[in-house]
Amino acid sequence: MASDVVMFPGQGSQHVGMGREVFDAYPGLCDRADETVGYSLRELCLEDPHGRLNQTAHTQQAIYFVSCLMYLEYAERHGDEQVRCVTGHSLGLYPALFAAKVFGLFEGLEIVSERGALMQEARDGAMVAVIGPRVDEIDEHLVRLEFFDVDVANYNSPDQVVLSAAKPRLEELVPRLREAGHRCVPLPVGGAFHSRHMEPSRRAFARFLRDREFAPPAKTVISTTSGRALGPDHLLEEMVFQLVKPVRWWQTVARLARTGHKRFEEVGPGTVLTTLSTEILGDEPSPQAEPWK
Repeated sequence: MASDVVMFPGQGSQHVGMGREVFDAYPGLCDRADETVGYSLRELCLEDPHGRLNQTAHTQQAIYFVSCLMYLEYAERHGDEQVRCVTGHSLGLYPALFAAKVFGLFEGLEIVSERGALMQEARDGAMVAVIGPRVDEIDEHLVRLEFFDVDVANYNSPDQVVLSAAKPRLEELVPRLREAGHRCVPLPVGGAFHSRHMEPSRRAFARFLRDREFAPPAKTVISTTSGRALGPDHLLEEMVFQLVKPVRWWQTVARLARTGHKRFEEVGPGTVLTTLSTEILGDEPSPQAEPWK
């Protein structure tokens, strides 16, 4: 039985060996994907011989492609028509849009390749996960500390948010947060993703996308910047402004549950969204999810 909501993970779910269960099932798609990106995605995912899997440009290509292949396999087992609602965490928007037939597999790969390259070009920014009780009050806490130039990038769960800012400002902020009892985990990224600091990337991405035409979603696609369904007139806006807006995963999952969705299933590498969603919905105790960016 298919889930009420299929969830696609974003950057941070990558690991060597991902996609092993699906690559052999789709050799033709793998060959064409390699032609699109100019190297072997299978080799990157299974072996990472050149240490590029954690580089944003390559990470996003790999996660998108593996997630799409895993969705094809999922749809073959459950029936594509049984999947009526999809959503994704940041990068996960793109396999969600593929599942909703907004664009084809390889057009999506081209778009994600540009997105990842632009995000990798963003320099001098940093991100830090803040974990512990009362992180839902982080906005007010930043105001009290007068860190007005620090943005909340991800609202992952009631116990985890991610902050973005210029690196020196986060280095100044982290000791203050630790004094207040928060656990702070710097993330291995070079940019302040999902913040005002990504505005140059947003503008460049908008120029790249502006002449493209997209099909209306064939399934309900839930935005994780607003928590609402994306209509055909808002697809471009969502893709572009997602770079500078926070991911409201916690609020999105809670809203879906309030509106009658009972079952959530993650499709893609890793289980981070499953863990976060369990924490949000309070189904049962689960281990602390790894920080997401």
